[in-house]
Amino acid sequence: MNRTTQQAPVGQVQQSHPQQQAGGPRKYDGINGNPLYDQGAGGHYGACQKIALAGAAPSPEVFTGTWVNVSQGLSGQPQEILNVYWQNQVTRLETDEHDFKLHQLPLARIKKVMKADPEVKMISAEAPILFAKGCDIFITELTMRAWIHAEENKRRTLQRSDIASALAKSDMFDFLIDIVPREEAASNRRSAGHAAQQSSAGAPLPQGAAVQQLGNHPPPAQQMHQQDYGMDPHMQGQFLQQQPLAQDPSAVPYPQYPQQTQMYPQDMGNMQMYGGYGMPPQQHGMPPQQPDVNEES
Repeated sequence: MNRTTQQAPVGQVQQSHPQQQAGGPRKYDGINGNPLYDQGAGGHYGACQKIALAGAAPSPEVFTGTWVNVSQGLSGQPQEILNVYWQNQVTRLETDEHDFKLHQLPLARIKKVMKADPEVKMISAEAPILFAKGCDIFITELTMRAWIHAEENKRRTLQRSDIASALAKSDMFDFLIDIVPREEAASNRRSAGHAAQQSSAGAPLPQGAAVQQLGNHPPPAQQMHQQDYGMDPHMQGQFLQQQPLAQDPSAVPYPQYPQQTQMYPQDMGNMQMYGGYGMPPQQHGMPPQQPDVNEES
């Protein structure tokens, strides 16, 4: 994976990169039959997956020494996807011409992170550039690992549990144990299974079924009137007079008509009796009869 620095003899072409040697990994530039690393088809993950499906992924034996843990914790196609990504990144870092004025991450924030270390006294000009590139590669790899876990669970949306599971598969991410604990991945899987059982056991009824159930049962007012039919007529009249005003929709609350206290002073006793419940229901019929003077005498 390292660039060769030995000088080639005269008359021979110097091979500056192991990829161009026989049996080495190919360069994903779309030239000489090599596949093209096209980020337009789903970003880094889509480009790596396309190359892996085409059978052009580098062999795992290529990554030795420092690179031995590139695809740690993965196997099969996910391992090939990570191998393609790292092979392409190393090739571009060693062969491409870089514009150090263009960065994926803001250098001002990178410098702020570097100055957070109390042991850092001075920062050279090239240090933030290298640090920013390292952060870019780290974020991309972690996102791809989380996306692999999401696809294994038949989901198209990344969740925090995917990141926790991706971190748990490689000891390279142990320094993030305080930010994303390992127990979170297991707890999220248990909570997801428990939630699925609860949703299947107590699923909400459709709106039509709820309306149908309400239609089969009369409202409380109708139930009350149905119960009144079995009562004694004299007791039924007393029961209706003792009902609160809120149950009669045709009645009007007393506070909206304060002038009734002046028009009907003879009803003051009744109003005091119904003070806690409001006015009694209005009786549509003949007005109350005045007592006969002759009968009292």
